[in-house]
Amino acid sequence: MVEFALLVPVLLLLVFGIIQYGFYFWAMQGGSDIARSAARSAAVGNPPTCSAFTSGVRQQINDLTGTGTGAVVTRSYSTAPPAVKVGDTVTVRVEFTSFDLHLPFLPFVHDGRVSQTAKARVDYVPSQPQACP
Repeated sequence: MVEFALLVPVLLLLVFGIIQYGFYFWAMQGGSDIARSAARSAAVGNPPTCSAFTSGVRQQINDLTGTGTGAVVTRSYSTAPPAVKVGDTVTVRVEFTSFDLHLPFLPFVHDGRVSQTAKARVDYVPSQPQACP
């Protein structure tokens, strides 16, 4: 029984560590998918305004992790607007915080901060393309 009492804390730390890093890698994969989807939407000019674009991406992040309100979303073009043309590149970057179990003795990668970037070729240019800060 004493041996079990000595091993339980180590085993629990290992199990919860696996769960914590599982959440982190899940958020990384989801963030990559959200960035790719947002870059593709921006490449076809949908939606053209920054506020609609960032709120849509933040909603997807909120659906993924519940931390969409603190997410940073940027959209930039390889050519400065309004000179954007078909064939240019649009880059979308999303940053948000992954779910954290707050385990005291388990370090967490980048404090749980997820940052993903995706690029897409511009296929349609809206009347007034905007880079989002």
